[in-house]
Amino acid sequence: MGIDLSTCSCSGSGFCEVFGRNFTEKDFKWCQTGDISQKQVFYDLCQLAKPKPKPKKRFVKTSDIYRVAQRMIPHVWPFDGIVGVPRSGMLAASYLSVLLSKPLFSIDNDKLHMLKFMSDFGGTRMNNFYRDNGVSNLVFIDDTTYNGTTADKLRDCFGKDIKVFSIFCTSFGVRHIDRFGEMLDPPHLLEWNFFNSSYAHGAMFDIDGVFCKNVPINACQDEEKYLDWISNVEPIYERVPRLFRMSKLVTGRLEKYRDITEAWLKKHAFYYDELIMFPTEKEEERNRNHYEVVGKFKADIFNRSYRHEYFVESEIAEAEFIRKNMKPSPIDKTIICQNEGVIL
Repeated sequence: MGIDLSTCSCSGSGFCEVFGRNFTEKDFKWCQTGDISQKQVFYDLCQLAKPKPKPKKRFVKTSDIYRVAQRMIPHVWPFDGIVGVPRSGMLAASYLSVLLSKPLFSIDNDKLHMLKFMSDFGGTRMNNFYRDNGVSNLVFIDDTTYNGTTADKLRDCFGKDIKVFSIFCTSFGVRHIDRFGEMLDPPHLLEWNFFNSSYAHGAMFDIDGVFCKNVPINACQDEEKYLDWISNVEPIYERVPRLFRMSKLVTGRLEKYRDITEAWLKKHAFYYDELIMFPTEKEEERNRNHYEVVGKFKADIFNRSYRHEYFVESEIAEAEFIRKNMKPSPIDKTIICQNEGVIL
């Protein structure tokens, strides 16, 4: 039972700490004289009615795929070949194929294709690979299993007896697969598809440190070097959204650099609705305490929106300051510091 309901410590009607409810005089008398089994039923109902804390979101980095895939090596080893489920499943499947020197397959509609070059089994190192009966004992590898839909479709297509492994799996998807590497219940965000998912239009993004490397200190202190850097720095290509238009870019760069920033964004095919830059007239204030001043600037913009759920920030110190300045909101606002794999 966990708690003694046979006695009552309340002196009268009012808030009861045990049941977590306000008791009227009538409720109080019932509690004093009521049957213990009835009180237990009511106590259990009160416990069920308590608001549950929201589960904390997790940001899963691409490197986590390879970390977890390492654990699955002993279980993949007995198979003759590895099938990567396009597209994200190919990350782990290719990694395991290389480590274990197993032939790698992919799927085109309902057909399996062995990926090969320079040998019958793929890659020059596979020239020595040989199986008397070919490659028939296969394992299918996916990156994540959410509700099991993909695993069910694989079995519909390739047979109910195929083996399906997943690097990450939810607790309600686990019955659809044969093995998984790590439990990953929602809510979670995946680095390898976040920037090319519908999240992009419901997020605000920093620029420096998110879409390109941060400006070096020596360039920050020299106007000529700074202009050269923000004009010519290479983007972090895997983070350039290609499938969805971004909503807002919110940067600590000064407004006076708008033209050069917009030219760089256009050059590298960034599509967005609005670019918000830090007021030039507040440059001295910003330079005295960059993290706090720019963090407050970004937090104010994030606070004013009731449709942007995410703010993607490069620096953990600035991300923490944005979180510190967040106000209550009808939506669950989240700050993502993707370089650290941290959600605030």
